[in-house]
Amino acid sequence: MEKQRRWETAQELYQAATRALDQQHFRACAGLAYYASFQAMWVALSDPPTGRWQHVGISRQFCHGQWVEPPLAATELADVYRQLMALYELRLDAHYRALAVPLKQAQQGLQTAFDVMERVRQHIFGEAS
Repeated sequence: MEKQRRWETAQELYQAATRALDQQHFRACAGLAYYASFQAMWVALSDPPTGRWQHVGISRQFCHGQWVEPPLAATELADVYRQLMALYELRLDAHYRALAVPLKQAQQGLQTAFDVMERVRQHIFGEAS
């Protein structure tokens, strides 16, 4: 139940990020893409061991690859981790630093969310898009 609720949330946030990009709301796109990724990672990892996931911690844990059997190699997820950290910083730029988000960075953030969600879809739900 929890997993399905979070997955639906990830999908909704991703769709909203796509619409924000289409409307040239690049800051909104960055934040929504980040939170779509966050929810998808939560689906993969389940509930956090300490009561709540920390932003950098959830990405690190996800990219260790232990959430799937057999585990994914950390080297396979190294690029994903770099992309997630870039998206995290982009979200900080957009929402906390009130900096402009260029189109290309918004597109990259949306692609990161898509990539994370695809991995979760394939490994957790056993389906491809």
